[in-house]
Amino acid sequence: MLVLGSGVTALGVCRALGKAGIPNYLINSEGDFANRSRWARPLEVPQRESADVAQLSSLLSGLGLPSAVLMPCSDRWSNAVAGLGSDFANRFPASVSAGDAVEVLTDKDLLRGSLERLGIPMPRTIPVNDPGDLALVSDDDIPHFFLKPRDSQSFTQHFRKKAFTVGNRQDAVDRLAEMQAAGFQAVFQEYVAGPMDAHYFIDGFVDRFGEIRALFARRRLLMFPVDFGNSTLMVSVPLEEVAPAADSLKVLLPDLGYRGVFSAEFKRDERDGLFKLLEVNVRPWWFVEFAARSGVDVCTMAYRDALDLDVDSVFEYEVGRRHMMFSQHVRALLRLKAEGELTFRDWIRQSRGASDAVFRWSDPMPGLEHTREYLSKAWSQSDWGRRRSSVQ
Repeated sequence: MLVLGSGVTALGVCRALGKAGIPNYLINSEGDFANRSRWARPLEVPQRESADVAQLSSLLSGLGLPSAVLMPCSDRWSNAVAGLGSDFANRFPASVSAGDAVEVLTDKDLLRGSLERLGIPMPRTIPVNDPGDLALVSDDDIPHFFLKPRDSQSFTQHFRKKAFTVGNRQDAVDRLAEMQAAGFQAVFQEYVAGPMDAHYFIDGFVDRFGEIRALFARRRLLMFPVDFGNSTLMVSVPLEEVAPAADSLKVLLPDLGYRGVFSAEFKRDERDGLFKLLEVNVRPWWFVEFAARSGVDVCTMAYRDALDLDVDSVFEYEVGRRHMMFSQHVRALLRLKAEGELTFRDWIRQSRGASDAVFRWSDPMPGLEHTREYLSKAWSQSDWGRRRSSVQ
């Protein structure tokens, strides 16, 4: 399998494939810590992710590989793989959806339209093309909404955050202008009330016949940043606990003709008890190896499906297993402890027995490299580091 991606997502894919006995080659930016994995075979063609089909075609032409299964690990790579012509698709098959389905699930306004059409619970979401569209929300409700980009990946890379919170109408107008000046379209979405652990994720796989072959449910315990951040600690939960959310996916994915790996995020609204669908990733996610270690290996499923092999269904897995992203988990502790919302003792108790997304005793080099990068960045941003830099 040819893994197109970087960081913890690509690392998780390589480890899952390696343990399943599937050779994998990794294409990403030079110096990425995923390249240090014992399971990864980095190719000497450092390549930044891109949705450009022509660029991907050129890359594949120059590899010298007669054939390989493709595994895109980002929204951009997914769009590029979905757009490959038949000549490349035959040599480099992939278990991915047609471009239309990928576009709907990665564009927050198109997703809104599909969810409304199908009657699937979601937060109140309003497309905004100009400040006048904000008039659909009252002054009292404005602070309970946030501006969400239609293209999350590009927005996060540009602004280093997932969304813009707003305090009042003028604030919303200003933030919208800032987004549009940078070339981003937005929706105005209601913030679903509730604690961090009201977030649930359902990961899984849909085969080439449109059959959902796997579902894996997990609940967020902590996150960083605490408003619009990523999970730092989670626990696997039984599917029965999220049955209404799973039912929503059983309607949405077949309607779109979706195929491949997916990860859907829900939040249980404490006001009405409904699981509101927030977004759907159309690719492997940060904690894809967590699913594999718990018994749901969607990476191997994608490999077999791409080669037109049978894919067994998996709906049972180890419940109560914990997994974390340690570097971010420490940052969550420091933030929440400073705000008086978490004690060190409770943090230790919650984290006990959790596996880590990066460090593994059986595959230590990615974790060591990631730690070195993390400490180097922290040092450069510290007062001592800045002083040292200015002296030099």
